[in-house]
Amino acid sequence: MLVKLPELFPSVTDLFAGLLNLFKEESFYISLAYTILRGLLGFIIALSLSFLMAAIALHHDFWKSFFHPILVTIRSIPVISLVLIALLWLSPPGLPVFIAFFTMFPILYENILSGLEHTDEKLIEMAVVFRKTTLQRFFTIYLPASRTLIFSGIATAMGFGWRAVIIGEVLATPLHGIGTGMKKAQAFIDMRELLAWTVIAILVSFAFDYIIKLIAEKQFKFRLNTTDKNLSETHLTTDKKQFEISHLNKSFNNKTVINNFSAQLSNEAVYLLKSASGSGKTTLMRMIAGLTRKDSGTIQMDKHFVIAYSFQDARLIPWLSTEENISFALPCYPKISTQLSKKMNGIIDLLELTDEKNKLPEELSGGQQQRVALARALMVRSDILLLDEPLSGLGQALKTKIVGIIENHTAAYKPIILWATHEDIENQLTGPVIHLPL
Repeated sequence: MLVKLPELFPSVTDLFAGLLNLFKEESFYISLAYTILRGLLGFIIALSLSFLMAAIALHHDFWKSFFHPILVTIRSIPVISLVLIALLWLSPPGLPVFIAFFTMFPILYENILSGLEHTDEKLIEMAVVFRKTTLQRFFTIYLPASRTLIFSGIATAMGFGWRAVIIGEVLATPLHGIGTGMKKAQAFIDMRELLAWTVIAILVSFAFDYIIKLIAEKQFKFRLNTTDKNLSETHLTTDKKQFEISHLNKSFNNKTVINNFSAQLSNEAVYLLKSASGSGKTTLMRMIAGLTRKDSGTIQMDKHFVIAYSFQDARLIPWLSTEENISFALPCYPKISTQLSKKMNGIIDLLELTDEKNKLPEELSGGQQQRVALARALMVRSDILLLDEPLSGLGQALKTKIVGIIENHTAAYKPIILWATHEDIENQLTGPVIHLPL
């Protein structure tokens, strides 16, 4: 108002008039669509490559170190340098996509990798024991655990990405685009239209930021799919099963935990580990399950043996309900047959978890979580059943009941049972009991 040069400093009313004029033109919507399409295309390419490289870096330290200087270099290159180089390589419509990709990729990669690295390793170990595939582990554990950091990276990357796309359009001047509209308005010294296009660019950025927040706040629920189809479990025999441990040794920080341990285990008895805390009971079970490497010695077993493990620390997936955590151990998860559903509900009833079947782990007590972990192990028709303090945190009456449940439930498929406990359960077991000294 003071300068009185509306050609360079248009009033607010002129700005609104410029916006209305844009909305009346068909070319405006075409330009808006092209800009959004270029931004989304660059984002999709960056997101896909980021997930791929982050997954590789997560499991291979060499590639994580190899990618690091590349990312630092990409982050350090000025955007204008990328634009000038890309102008010599790419056609005008392709340049904004290229710039968007290079702008968003480092941010997405670092956030995705950070999220994946902060996933609870204990949950991954549990999934490995129950033979979950890489994709099952990714979609059920890694992705939900890292979603906060991933969406934070997406929001940041998109904020930078839209600006990069428009910069690319301004310099490359493709046939349609918000940046192209800005360039034309600047060339004709039409400040009103230039500011109108700027407002549109801001609104596009705000709109996508709002959409990302809505998606990030949405709680995705995993649901079991019950079917009448016969999703049978692994067919196991009740014949004699056995495996042998020979001269097993394991040390941590120069402290020997297991020293020259040998044993031959079969399904003709229940094997109890009742040594003092820190004597290597859990370490032995972890080596049998393939979670801890032995220093020396051998564990000889049939490679087709199915192992079920009731962990001492429960290891329940926080975003799955009680029945979903239990059924997670099944090969057919998230599908479950009517027959298996009845079996699961029977175990839930026996372990007095009926009222908790739809609750999340955070809503359960420590004893209830331990029973859910036990139910998950019992759902699997296993060859080897590893029980690490499954009675901890329970009352005496419930402990006695659960000992009977374990024995009765496993009678149908007779696994080799290795049981670490501080409880005096020998008199409660009806079959032969063997103590394994550690």
